[in-house]
Amino acid sequence: MVSYFAILVATRGWRMSSRMMVAGALLVGCLGLSGCTGRDILAMRKRPEATQPAGGPAAPAPPFKGPAVAATTDYPKDANAPRPLPPPEFASLKNPLQPTPDTLAKGKALYDANCAVCHGPTGLGNGTAAGVLKPPPANFTTPIHGQLPDGYWFWRLSKGGGVPPFSAAGSGMPPWESALSAEQRWLVILYEHTFQPK
Repeated sequence: MVSYFAILVATRGWRMSSRMMVAGALLVGCLGLSGCTGRDILAMRKRPEATQPAGGPAAPAPPFKGPAVAATTDYPKDANAPRPLPPPEFASLKNPLQPTPDTLAKGKALYDANCAVCHGPTGLGNGTAAGVLKPPPANFTTPIHGQLPDGYWFWRLSKGGGVPPFSAAGSGMPPWESALSAEQRWLVILYEHTFQPK
């Protein structure tokens, strides 16, 4: 591993490699603190049941009553607490894509590659990294998630946990606007909607 970083320093310069070293050190530190090793992660990927909570899937949340979003500055206290209104530039956004076999397959591929590690393969918020995240990742199967407007989903996926009230709660959700195109984010959102109970 050290030789890889030494090569980066020599070929790409200190700036790029220092970022990668810091990111690598943080990842190794988080995994070490959680008692998780590289072998553990590979084993979990080969055994889907390893990402399921003990005793099977989580029990569904009680039915949601009330507005899905509200003029609040509080971090949601539980699965059914109203979420804060998205900023005006996101509030009226509508997903321009329709759920088709093709768009859902593309959304699933993006979700599996970028989101499942935290939110879990079935959207329960129980991915392999979820145990070290406080607050825990969102559970997309809760009734409130089915009622959130498209603009809210796009805002949260684009800006991540670095916006109030999520930043104050220490959300580890990364902003995806620089890693995924707008179309890719909408594809992920289409797929995330499939986690809602029918």
